[in-house]
Parts: sequence; C-alpha cells; structure tokens
Amino acid sequence: MRLAHLLSVTLLAPALTFCAQLALAARPTLAVLPFTVDKQVVLVTSNAILTGTIEGQTSLLTDELIHQLVATRKFDVLERQRVDDLVREKEFQSSDYASPEEAPKIAQLLGADYFVLGRVDNMGAESTSKSIPYSTQVVTQQEGHLKVYLRVIDARSGRIVAAEKLTQESILRKTNKGESISRKLMADAASTMVSRIADTVFPLRIAQVEGKVLYLNRGADSSGLKVGDLVLVLSQGAAVIDQDTGETLGNTETEVAQAIITNVQPRFVKAELTGDGTVKAGMLVRKSTVSPTARTAPTDASIDAPSGPRW
Repeated sequence: MRLAHLLSVTLLAPALTFCAQLALAARPTLAVLPFTVDKQVVLVTSNAILTGTIEGQTSLLTDELIHQLVATRKFDVLERQRVDDLVREKEFQSSDYASPEEAPKIAQLLGADYFVLGRVDNMGAESTSKSIPYSTQVVTQQEGHLKVYLRVIDARSGRIVAAEKLTQESILRKTNKGESISRKLMADAASTMVSRIADTVFPLRIAQVEGKVLYLNRGADSSGLKVGDLVLVLSQGAAVIDQDTGETLGNTETEVAQAIITNVQPRFVKAELTGDGTVKAGMLVRKSTVSPTARTAPTDASIDAPSGPRW
C-alpha cells in the first residue's frame, strides 16, 4: 500500500506541475506603454500642491497601473523598463501602437497579447479649507482631479477592443506619513483603469454556484465591487453581426437574476441572489447602475409595506 501511495504521488506531481504551467500560460500578456500627456494639461495653479513635472506624475501613474495589474494575478505584465527600452530603441511614436500595420510588429518584439495606452488630458490638485457648520473649526483637505483617455488594443490584429474616457476625483482629508494627494489620485485612477481593463479581457462571470450564493471570478483588485452593491446576472444569446463589415459586435444579453455583494476577497467576490432565477457558472455579471433600494422598492403605491430595502 505504501509503495502504491508513493507511486501515485510520484505520477501525480508532474501532472499537477503541468496543470499549473497551463494555468499560467493561459494568462494574457499585457504591455503598458508610456502614458502621453496633452500639452494643455493643467498642473500648476495658484493653489496647486502637486510637485515635480507633469512627466513625473504620468510616470507615477504608469508604475501604479502596472503594480495593480500584477496584483490581480490575471495577467502577465511586461516589465516597464523592457517596454520603455524597446520604444526608445525602435523610435516608435504613440500613433504606431494603434496602427494595424505596426501593432503586430511591436507585439512580436515584446511578446504581448494586448497593449494598454493612456493619455492624460487634465491633472491637478489643490488644498481647500471649509468651515464646519455651527462651529468655529475649519477643516483643510486636499482635492485632486485627473482625466485620462484609455485604450486597450489587441496587439495581434491592431484592433481597439476598448476605448474610454475616465475622470478621477480624489480627496485626502488627513495626511499621514508617506501619503500625498498625488499618490492617492494615481492609485485611485489606476484602480479604475484596472477594473475597465479586466472587464475587457476577462468579463466578470460566475465561477461557482452554491444554492443562492454566487462566487464571482474577480476579487477586490479588479472587480470594482464592494459589499452592498447590486449586480445583474446575464445570459448570453446569439451573436450580433454588423451587416456591412461582417464583424461580430457582441452577443444579445438577457437578465436572469439579481444579487447583492456580501463579501469581497482578494481573488473572488461572493454575492447572494435576491430572488428566484436559474443561474449557472459562466454567466456574465454586471454592476447595476441603479441602487439596490431603487431596484427593490415597491412600484404600486397601494401596497402596504415597510419602506427601505427588503433584505
């Protein structure tokens, strides 16, 4: 029996190693290219508190984005130095990254599946003071704003798979050692971008179902979800085809259930169904744009029911 056990362990170990290698190989490789800056970007005003150069601030944003993408454990992210060296060596311009002709060449040189491109359109921060009502106290806080145009490009085809304009606003009320509005602003903006990038490459889906409890395939670093959020569970139908180009635009979607986020872990999120509905692993999940209270409140004024959420 002991010999059989040893043999089974010996045979199983290579298989487990191979499965782990396959899991790692399945992760797409991302290259975060240097963020560009609009020449009209606002950084210095009479009340400005951001220090350094605009290029220094965008460099901080690039580093923060790479750090958070790695933390998701969903992607293999190329080292920034390697990407920067290639861009300088080959003298690529920002317009080359999205070019259907140049993108596959850059992809082959880097070994990337997707490019992440960003352009900072507006940036700034200032210190503001506000009086507390019915008091003589004054509270001073730091407020920052950032506008970024984000694109995700399929490096093999040069096709833009996502293009969004993101506006980030951050507030820092108490400054602890090592904290600054600049770092908070860049970290908050990077978190928003990571969520959008993950949505493009890895749509939020149900990984497992246990009764009314759902386990979603992304966690705190990439889902953008928090406890109490309402999400919609969607089933996908037939593909929608552009009759002019023959391109697949996506799939039809039907809402089959709703759920409330109950627990957010680093690598997965738990949710609980709020009603009936047949849900299966693999179904899409999207955050609702309507508050849970608004979604569940009775619409018939004649119904005699307590106000507020019903869970």
